[in-house]
Amino acid sequence: MKKTTEASKYYYFFPQTVALIGVKTNIMPAAWHTPLSADPPLYGTAVSPKRHTYDLLLEETGFTVNFLDLQHAAVAAQTGSTSGRDIHKLQEFKIPYTTGDIVNGPVLKEAYAVYECKRYDVRDYGDHALFVGRIVLLHYRTEHLRKGQLIDEQTVKPMLYFGKDRYLTIDTKSLRILTKK
Repeated sequence: MKKTTEASKYYYFFPQTVALIGVKTNIMPAAWHTPLSADPPLYGTAVSPKRHTYDLLLEETGFTVNFLDLQHAAVAAQTGSTSGRDIHKLQEFKIPYTTGDIVNGPVLKEAYAVYECKRYDVRDYGDHALFVGRIVLLHYRTEHLRKGQLIDEQTVKPMLYFGKDRYLTIDTKSLRILTKK
């Protein structure tokens, strides 16, 4: 293997799930997001101060995290290549949504799951800020659940970002269920 210290050039070596972060009437696709705690239920997303969403997240007390299928990759690409400073993305791209029940953010009607998060913490890390929200409401489609509240890999094709506007999903034939012996 070759080695380099130029990590910034190569951070697309693995796919990352895409979620659309919503605040007010703006959305931004994010590949840098993650669950942080089960108790309390905390979820975080890293946002650059260069983004319009960053300013909105500082103004509001909460945000939404919208999970879409691969078939909606165009929504991620379109909203990621435009700024809410210049256009109303939800209207411009005709994205159906409602407003969250608890937080001021869009709940995308095409999402298979959406978290409504109240802001819990914000911290700077390098060139991004980590916005942490406490999940206060979960929207989900029951038709995409299996026993045990697991997402059904046969009905959901999660959108994965592979860098430079390339999107893919899982291969259900590759699913391995491992049990302890």
